[in-house]
This record gives sequence, structure tokens and C-alpha cells, in this order.
Amino acid sequence: MKTPPRAGWFGLLSVFLLTLTPACPDETDETPATRPIQVASSLEAQIPPPLRTLLLGNPRVRFMITVDEEGRLADFLATEATHYELLPRAEEVLQQTGYAPALDRGKAVQSSAEVTVTFYDPDQVAYQRGLVRMPFGSTTTESSARRLYVGAADRFTYRRAEIVELDKPVEMLATKVRVLLDANGKSPVGGCVIEFFVDARGDVRMPRIISTDNDKVALSALLTLQQTRFAPITRAGGVPAYVKVRQPVNYEAPAADQP
Repeated sequence: MKTPPRAGWFGLLSVFLLTLTPACPDETDETPATRPIQVASSLEAQIPPPLRTLLLGNPRVRFMITVDEEGRLADFLATEATHYELLPRAEEVLQQTGYAPALDRGKAVQSSAEVTVTFYDPDQVAYQRGLVRMPFGSTTTESSARRLYVGAADRFTYRRAEIVELDKPVEMLATKVRVLLDANGKSPVGGCVIEFFVDARGDVRMPRIISTDNDKVALSALLTLQQTRFAPITRAGGVPAYVKVRQPVNYEAPAADQP
């Protein structure tokens, strides 16, 4: 029985396994058969009822998405939101939408793109058209909620946080080291640098290999990320956020394989 290799992790939730370097369309290629990801429907939704009284200006959530060569949403990361309570509904819209894959010289490829889910309030739309009276902001409770939001809007914004802004260090809750053996059944030896994001739920998003001296090591690191869970990410005051992590990983030969 082989002794599992030792992997160096300082602390790395479920994540979609991507290729070592996600394919992106060549932006300089202007042939008719080359195109970016296509979205099948409008990324738009009604604003959640609890947020309507805040009269949010331009409520939206921006995402980075990865769509594979079969048009499936392989991974996504919310990068910015007017209010963090917009995130659950925005993710639903994103996952319910259909996609057509990017094309590179006529061939479907995995690619990434930025998209935005926007929100609207039907009552506000009707008011702007002169069809109804001012829908919100007239009662004392509504006015107070609005003033509270305006006075501390940054506490409700969802964005990337720097490490120094976090409530606490990035915390790994659980992991399981995965190893891809080589053709001879031996454990890979070497190192890689892996970059990924951890979102407000502690999910790993958009992993990619920055450098490696052994492809088996890199794939093993990505597989290990699939088995890794983090604590939810928050910045000062408990505000939900996401964070970028760049981590070196080393796989060493088991003691039984060492000379």
C-alpha cells in the first residue's frame, strides 16, 4: 500500500474542475466563425420584495461565467452587487438561462465572459410612466429604511475584499488530498501555483493553474480543491464578500518511494 503524498496547503466548497488554462476566444480573430459566448435570454428579474423600499439605484449583480464547449454553465463568480441580498435571485437567473458556447474558427470551445443580471421594480416602472402614485418612501418605516441604507451603502455592497479587510483569515473547514498516479502507478512529484476565488458561502470559484512543473500535480491540486470546503467569507462588520487566493502546492514522493 502506497503512502499518500504530502501536499502543501495553507487552507484551501465544491468547485467545478476546469482545464489547466480555460480556453478563451482569440479576440483578434475576426473570422465569421469566431464568436464569444451567447446568452439565450434576458438576464433580468424583479427586485426581491424586501429590497423594494430601498429604491436602489441601478440594482444589479455582475458575474464572471465559464461556459463549456457544450453550452453548459461550468462555473460562475459574482464579482459585484449593488446589495448582497440580490445574490440568491441573481444566481437563480444565471442558472436558469441557456447559453451557446463560444466558437473559435468554427469549433465550440470553453470560454469565460462577464455578464450582468439587472433588477427592476414594476411599481417604480409604472410610477415613472405616470400610471400610479409614488409606490414607496411615503411611510415613516419606509423612509427610515431608505435613510439607513443611504447612510451606510458600503455595508450592503458585495465586492471583492483584500485579505486585510477580512473579519478573519481564510479558514479551511475540510479537505481530502487527491492524487493522479502516472503511467507507472507512481505518485506525481513536483509543484504548482494555483489561483482561485472563495465566495461568500465558502465555495471555490474559477480555479486556474498559474504555473506547474508537472501536469499530474496540477490536476491533482484541482481535484483536491473539489474536496475542499472553506468558512464563509465576510469583511469587516460581517458583510458578505469574496476573496482571491494564490497558493503554491507541492507534492512530495511518499517515504516508500524515496531512495
